[in-house]
Amino acid sequence: MAIEPAGDDEMTTSFPVELAAWVAQRSQTAKIKRKESLAAFLAVRADVIEATAAGYALKTIWEHMRETGRVSFRYETFLKYVRRHITNAPAEPVAPTSLEQGNGQVATISGPKKREVPSIGGFSFNPTSDKKDLF
Repeated sequence: MAIEPAGDDEMTTSFPVELAAWVAQRSQTAKIKRKESLAAFLAVRADVIEATAAGYALKTIWEHMRETGRVSFRYETFLKYVRRHITNAPAEPVAPTSLEQGNGQVATISGPKKREVPSIGGFSFNPTSDKKDLF
C-alpha cells in the first residue's frame, strides 16, 4: 500500500471540507443520542430509586438494565444521570395549602421551614501553653 504525496490542490481543499461536514453531522447525532439517553434514564428513574432503596448497587442496576435493553448508554453516563436527577435533584417544592376555618377566614399552611445551618466554631491557635494543660 503506497501513500502518494498530497501535491494535488483538490485533495488538500476537499478533505477539510469533508471533515467539517462530518464534524457537523456527528455533533447533531450526538445531541440526539444525549436526548434519547436522558429520556431513557428518566423513564427508569423510579426503578433506579426503588432498587437502590432495596440495597442494590448502582453497577448491578445498570448492568441489568443494559442487558435487558432498558438503557443503552455507558455506566459513566448512568452515574452522571443518577447524580443529577436522583442524588442532587432539588427537592420538590411544597405548595401551600389553605384550610377554611369556621369563621370564614382562610388559614394557610406552608411546607416545612428550612432550619438554620448551625455555625461551626473556629480554631484559634494560642502559641503560649498553659502548664496545667501539659500534665
